[in-house]
Amino acid sequence: MSEEKPAILIAGGRPSDPAIMTRIMAQAFSGVQEALTAYIGTANGDNSEFFKRMESGLREAGAGKVVPLRLANEKPDLRQARDILARADVIFLAGGEVEDGMVWLEKHDLSKDLKAAYREGKRFIGVSAGSIMMGSHWVRWEVPEDDSSASLFDCLGIIPLLFDVHGEEEDWTELKAALTLMGDGAQGFGLPRESAVSADSQGTLVNLHREYLLFVNEGGRIRVNNS
Repeated sequence: MSEEKPAILIAGGRPSDPAIMTRIMAQAFSGVQEALTAYIGTANGDNSEFFKRMESGLREAGAGKVVPLRLANEKPDLRQARDILARADVIFLAGGEVEDGMVWLEKHDLSKDLKAAYREGKRFIGVSAGSIMMGSHWVRWEVPEDDSSASLFDCLGIIPLLFDVHGEEEDWTELKAALTLMGDGAQGFGLPRESAVSADSQGTLVNLHREYLLFVNEGGRIRVNNS
């Protein structure tokens, strides 16, 4: 029997009030004392400054020990990484570049471990690119600014939905490109800056802060449908 718990997806993008993110993340630590948190920073190349900043926020939210897995290299200690994942109460996926984040996880064959961890009841938090990575797919361009070179690639699929985050300043260009490639009837969710949702493997979304946007491909035309 699955013990899964809804994941928390946070838009990120430098919120005006960091306390908002702290309050949202705290929901993942509710009822868990000194929660061991596994930090995955593949999307930002295991950037140490980013880790320090997010470690502080996680501890304010209720985390105990926060352990970086350091997977963005050719020879990580996978035995240690899997041991930490097995013992962790919470798994945190940091921001950065979605494709970079997924490349390292796939290279080290860890996607299946993360999916299993979710089914087993680990609590997941994603911020920015980390939120997108928990969804179904994302889009890449072989040649920047050449839409004919765009293609989809798989993300973790923990949540069977397509997400974009803080894309309002670019009119959600990447999300719209992904939905165009997915075809008529495809749907995707935009999380504006400072928004957050909880989501589960059945595709159920609950607003935690600021309303998300639903985008739909209707015959090749991408429109917002929040009615």
